[in-house]
Amino acid sequence: MNSYNLGNSKPLINREQNYVLDRKLLTVHSEDRDITKWPNSNMFEIMLPEPLLNVQSMRLIQATVPGSFFTFSNDYQNTKFNFSVGGENYTVEIQEGYYTPDQLTIEITNKMNRVTGGTDASFNVFYDQVGQKFWFGHTDLSFNLNFCQQITYNFNNCEQPIVWNNHSKWGLPYYLGFQKICYSSLTDLSGISFDYACPNNTTLTNSVDIIHYIAAPLSFLLTGETCMYLEVDKYNSYDELYPYNESTRQNYDNNAYSGKVNSAFAKIPIKARDTNSYDSRTFYLHNLVQYDPPIERIARLKFKLRFHDGRLVNFQNFPFDFTVEFNSLRNEIEKKYHIRIPATYIL
Repeated sequence: MNSYNLGNSKPLINREQNYVLDRKLLTVHSEDRDITKWPNSNMFEIMLPEPLLNVQSMRLIQATVPGSFFTFSNDYQNTKFNFSVGGENYTVEIQEGYYTPDQLTIEITNKMNRVTGGTDASFNVFYDQVGQKFWFGHTDLSFNLNFCQQITYNFNNCEQPIVWNNHSKWGLPYYLGFQKICYSSLTDLSGISFDYACPNNTTLTNSVDIIHYIAAPLSFLLTGETCMYLEVDKYNSYDELYPYNESTRQNYDNNAYSGKVNSAFAKIPIKARDTNSYDSRTFYLHNLVQYDPPIERIARLKFKLRFHDGRLVNFQNFPFDFTVEFNSLRNEIEKKYHIRIPATYIL
């Protein structure tokens, strides 16, 4: 039935709202930011070349991130641990970076012997390749690994959270397979050995006997993170659970199960030691965000890149880039087009 009022000499024609979806891509590089205002690339704000109006949806369609992320960094608060031997307390600090298990054993061994002033290499840290665990040993004296002691880190970024109260990734000992307790060495006068590593029934070092030792109860974690989260201030859509946290459990009547609504805009995967570009067609990125009603105007965007536990990503000046898609509603008079797409085209 016709809805027009034909009895009127000037019939009213219903206004039909016709919109076309206008797609705009914004490419952002880490070097685009104002370095003086945002010295760290894990958080920065940009002005768009032109304001975008009536934005109906947004999504991250491409991200190129470095694969050479540091696993151990002062910002991550996982480069130090305390130990004691001969009635003296010491602190070891390893170099920031990415380690293989063998490299880390050499690094810790040398640092422990150096900080104690030893010249006979009394400490020996070794890696059980079969059991995938770290062992700490001493040739002469019993010793303690004081992993129950919190270590204070100094870093300039006030946005970096304190990780000590976290259940995981709370410090260097966690990555070595230890728990947040203090360990005392055990004694075996026959020396420590592994049959697969020590031929002819010799000791592990083949030169001196390790008779005081502490073995990690758990396997290690040296590969670092598997993903990072991109936050876009005011435009996030991800819901996220908070990691288990001991301080949260104490503050909320022994209930540490909680989460946050609209905590992130996109989730970007990380492949260890491999530089990759991810886009929305590879099924790595699924983050289309729709807005109803549409956003009237977007002139600036503020980004933050972090891990799941809130630690800001330490890019170590490695460049990265990503592309954000904006879909805007543009009012128009309807035009009906009949378009044939050749079979060889892939849209």
